[in-house]
Amino acid sequence: MTASAIATATLVRLGAVTNRTFVLPLLIFYPTGRCNSRCISCDWWKQTGADDLTLPEIEEIARALPALGTRMVVFSGGEPLLRPEVFDAAQLFRDQGMTLHLLTSGVLLERFADRVAQQFRRVIVSLDATTASLYEQIRGVDALAVVGRGVARLRQRAPDIPVSGRATLHRANFRELPRLIEYAKALGLDRISFLPADISSLGFGRAAAPDAARPADDRNPLRGLALDAGEIDEFEAIIERTIKVYAADVASGFVAESADRLRRLPRYYAALNGAEPFPAVSCNAPWVSVVVEANGSVRPCFFHGSVGNVRQTPIATIVARNLRTFRASFDVGADPVCVRCVCSLKTSWRSAPWA
Repeated sequence: MTASAIATATLVRLGAVTNRTFVLPLLIFYPTGRCNSRCISCDWWKQTGADDLTLPEIEEIARALPALGTRMVVFSGGEPLLRPEVFDAAQLFRDQGMTLHLLTSGVLLERFADRVAQQFRRVIVSLDATTASLYEQIRGVDALAVVGRGVARLRQRAPDIPVSGRATLHRANFRELPRLIEYAKALGLDRISFLPADISSLGFGRAAAPDAARPADDRNPLRGLALDAGEIDEFEAIIERTIKVYAADVASGFVAESADRLRRLPRYYAALNGAEPFPAVSCNAPWVSVVVEANGSVRPCFFHGSVGNVRQTPIATIVARNLRTFRASFDVGADPVCVRCVCSLKTSWRSAPWA
């Protein structure tokens, strides 16, 4: 941990205590709302991209970041590589001294491996299945082999760039957990992480009223991703076997989650069924980051509603005023969106992604 990273973490903590933003080290940016996958847990594929920010609008955001103390920009979405000018957008941020990470389906990675290697410091690939048929069932495209070739090409072109996998586990694929660890090794990934499926927030391109949450009951079209009681018991057994068999991979960090974090996965689905409370969430995302969506909407994190739009208000003003207003009455432990969160972000001087 560098002195600069420690100073950043200190300013983040001071901002949390005073509800001011002295530094905003992390920005998540969606270059486009479009996607070339059709995942059963996501609605981005329904977007046209017609209202994506233009390059001059993106440049305005990038130029504002040094004054905010931003150090890292994570390209997400939507599928970032689907935007023709994605590398021009990346350069705009790099020109301002930003480090870039890429979250991608990997479907276009083979085609753009050289340019990805030039612009991004780390790549995270979605990996939800180990067979072509199950991958297509979950992600809506027959592309598992294409993803594998993309990872291999990136590895060949830039062996020093960390490449990791991220899997969302739900009813269709929770039994894949140990096989996904093996598959990640076979692909030559540096690590793999696991999350339960978010079925209640307004993230992932879902269309609804800005401050509403999807119903948790059977009216929710995503309810089919949840596990029933018998499947939860089965998932628990799989988790325990995985912790035992892959103890070295958990200890080394190849499996990103600790044993306790892995055990939270079935507990989350038990809570969805009302059998127990949701696992406790510890998160400081609204104090260290914002999400800027493809249409300019700014969110405190992936899952909360918009607090402004850069097309109407400069991002520095949104951070200083609108984000502060959001945080003034914000309680991570009681907020209904946070209580159900599948992906909390808790940073400190010991664990800072921008370090």
